[in-house]
Amino acid sequence: MKKIVSSFLIVVSVICILAGCSNYQNSGTTVTAVSPVEETVEIHTFSQRMFLNGSPSMINIYALGLREKSRPKPIEFEWDYSGENNAMFTLNISENEDMSNAVSYTTSDTEYSVYNLKIGTEYYWTVSTDDTQSAVSSFSTSNEAPRNLYIDGITNARDLGGRETESGDITKQGMLFRTGRLNESNVTDVNIEITEDGKRTMLQELGIKTEIDVRHVNDNESGAITSSPLGSSVTYISIPMDWDGKMLEDNKEQIIKVFSILADENNYPLFIHCNIGTDRTGMLSYMINALLGVSEEELYKDYVFSNFGDIGGQRPLSNLLESDYYTTINQTEGTTLSEKTYNCLTKIGVPSEDLDSLIKIMTE
Repeated sequence: MKKIVSSFLIVVSVICILAGCSNYQNSGTTVTAVSPVEETVEIHTFSQRMFLNGSPSMINIYALGLREKSRPKPIEFEWDYSGENNAMFTLNISENEDMSNAVSYTTSDTEYSVYNLKIGTEYYWTVSTDDTQSAVSSFSTSNEAPRNLYIDGITNARDLGGRETESGDITKQGMLFRTGRLNESNVTDVNIEITEDGKRTMLQELGIKTEIDVRHVNDNESGAITSSPLGSSVTYISIPMDWDGKMLEDNKEQIIKVFSILADENNYPLFIHCNIGTDRTGMLSYMINALLGVSEEELYKDYVFSNFGDIGGQRPLSNLLESDYYTTINQTEGTTLSEKTYNCLTKIGVPSEDLDSLIKIMTE
């Protein structure tokens, strides 16, 4: 009798396997992906897209630096569900077709908005409940830089990566970011402005390990902080830089130190910021992407893209074109902007091995 029961259970198990029995089967409910499915989605808002498709000199038509417009357009996920209305859904998004290393979001709605996905990337997604799961769907994000970011409590945040270089490479995303401040500047008592949601974005989604703060300390521009507002897991490095004079000439030692940090892969992912992320941060961002071989037109657009942030007023392209670092780089020997930047940085004392290391780290 025991043998008969055992044989029966084995047969039932085999039938279940062949029939696709699982926690998600035969429940009477279904969940079906609606959007985005096999399409390319845009991460930029209408005004951002119009600016990026035109001349950098036309930035004042779309943004004046007086209100927050730097955040990306969300990607809207939608699905149909045939079960009870009170179900909880788990949205899983992965860069891998087998759904490995997926990022998960939970909601009670049949739609969900997601920010900060990489540009020019194919993604896969599913939605599941306790009793059913959708098939795997896919979509791609548009490949136009910048990958601007929504980090609650911060303005003017974006990824320096995702740009094509003169050699045809694409610089790595998710490694190096530029932002505005995380805490209030020019106060004697610490006032953290990044919200808890913003912290989660930087720590969990972006995986930040290092913060480079180039605000002044002696006049308390850095807002009295001595550690990262993100917490003890993030290494806080203060490198005070001047911004109201000749920025290259006045900050040579600081630039050398910044590039020594960028040369160590253990420091990544990291972000650089000053007060509003335009002048000192703009100089370092220009140098980094110029070194990596990003075109000058792209660098112009990245510089004035800061006007989409709430930065207290417009930053015109002339601020870049009239700066001493822009002039010095373009007057340095070299056949390409990348070579000129490399030679300029080595002349002020940045070791060539640091520059070579940065190029290796940031190039796909």
